[in-house]
Amino acid sequence: MSPHAKDADEIVIVGLGCRFAGVSGPAALWDQAMECRGDFSDHADPAAARAVDPAARRFDRLPTVRGGYLHDLYAVDPDLPVLAAGDVAGENTDELFLAQLIADALRDAGFTLRSAALGHVALSVGYAPPFTPAASSWLMQTSFAEQTAALLQRFFAGAPDHDRNALRKQFQQALPPVSAPLVGHAFPHALAAHIAGRFGFAGPAMVVNAGSVSALAAIRAAADDLRLHRGDLAIAAALQGPIPLSALFGLAALHPLTAGEAPLPFCRDAAGTLPGEGGGVLVLRRRADAERNGERIYALIKGVTLASGAAPAQPNAMRDILGRAIRDTFRQAAAAPDTCTYLETHGTGIPADDTAELETLCDVFGERRGFQPRLALGTTKASLGHTFAAAGMAGVCKAAWALTQRIIPPAIVAAPPHPRLTAPRVPYYLPGEPRPWICSRNLAPRRAGVTVWDSEGLAAHCLLEEQPEAT
Repeated sequence: MSPHAKDADEIVIVGLGCRFAGVSGPAALWDQAMECRGDFSDHADPAAARAVDPAARRFDRLPTVRGGYLHDLYAVDPDLPVLAAGDVAGENTDELFLAQLIADALRDAGFTLRSAALGHVALSVGYAPPFTPAASSWLMQTSFAEQTAALLQRFFAGAPDHDRNALRKQFQQALPPVSAPLVGHAFPHALAAHIAGRFGFAGPAMVVNAGSVSALAAIRAAADDLRLHRGDLAIAAALQGPIPLSALFGLAALHPLTAGEAPLPFCRDAAGTLPGEGGGVLVLRRRADAERNGERIYALIKGVTLASGAAPAQPNAMRDILGRAIRDTFRQAAAAPDTCTYLETHGTGIPADDTAELETLCDVFGERRGFQPRLALGTTKASLGHTFAAAGMAGVCKAAWALTQRIIPPAIVAAPPHPRLTAPRVPYYLPGEPRPWICSRNLAPRRAGVTVWDSEGLAAHCLLEEQPEAT
C-alpha cells in the first residue's frame, strides 16, 4: 500500500477460520497461546516408528516422528452445503478441508454461504505440497506399479506368466484408483478453481506456491484484489494438509528436526523444529465497506512485503533478505519500526535460523531505549510445529486476536535462553506471562508484525494494526 493511500483503500480482516494441531478454531488458537500449550503427537502411520533412527544419516530415516498433527481435526461436516454426493468418500481431501475452513471463516464474518457469493469474491490460496493426494495415487498406479512389476519379474523369474500377471493385477486393484476427476485434482492450481466453483465465487481464484511464505503471499494477493476492485470480498487461505510419511522424509532433509518432544525456539539448547499440519482463512474487506456495513474488524492490514535475494547458502543471506522484507513493509505502511510492539516470529527452533532472525531484529529495530525492551516476541511453532505453507497464517490469526483482546500473549520460554536474548541493549523479549497491551494512541496505535521465511531464499513480513476507536 502506498504511504499516501486513503483510509478507504485500507484492507481489514473481518473473519477468521483455522484448524491446527489441538486447535479447532481461532478462539482455541488463542486459548492454546494463553496456556503456553504445545500439541505434539506421533505420526499416524504405524510404519513411521520403524523409520526412526536419530543417529542415521540416510534419506529414509528420521530423528523423530513427532509433530503437530491434525488427526481428527482433519475432518469435514458431512452436512456442509457446498459438498456434493460422494465428496466425503472421495480423494480430494485437502479441498474438502479447505472448504470447511472457508465456511467457518465466512460464518465468523457474519455471512451465510449463500450470501457470500453475491458479488465478486476473490480467492487466493497458499498451497505448496510436494505432491497432492491425487498425484500420489497417479504415481502409484503408473511408475510405482511398473517398478513393482519389474521387481516381480526379477525375483520370480521362474514363475508362470499368468501367476505374475495375477499378482500384479491384485496389487494394482489394492492401490487407490485413478479416474479423470482424480487426475484433475492432482494439479495444485485446481484447488482454488474447484473451491470457487463450490461456493459460487465469481472473482479471481488462484493458488500461490511460495514455499513457507505462501500464506503471506496469498494475503498480499487477496488484499491487492480488493484494492484494485477485482472483488467485493476477498478470501486469503493457506493450507498444509496431512503429511504422508514419504513427504516427511523430504521435509526432514530440508529442515533439521529435533529428537525432543517439542521444538525450543530461542533456546540455547534448541536442536531443530518439528513438522505441523493445518490451515487458516482470512475474510478480507475494504475498510470503508466493512465500516459501512457494521462488520466486526479484527485488524487492519497495513502492508505485506515479500523479498528475495542472494542464494541462501551465502553468509548472512537470509538476514539480509528478511531485514529487507521487514523494512519495506514499514515503509509501505508509512510507519516507524519502533511503533510495533508485538512480533510473531518465524522462530523454528533451528539454531542457525533463530540466531539469524534475532540478529535481523536487532538490525531493524535498533538498540533498546530506556530500561525495558519494547518488542515482545512470540512463535506459533513452539505449539504447532512448522506448518510450512500455512506457517504465516497461524501467526496472523494469533496476532489479530491479540489486537482485539489488547493482550500480549505469553511465549513458551525454554531455559536457558538464546544468548541473543540476554545480550545488552536488545530491543526484544519473550513474555513469560500475558501482559496488558498498553499504548498511547497519541503516539501510535497497537501494531503487530508477522515474519516468515523459506529455506530457499524467500522472506515475508505482514504488519497488522488495531481498528481505530470510533470518534
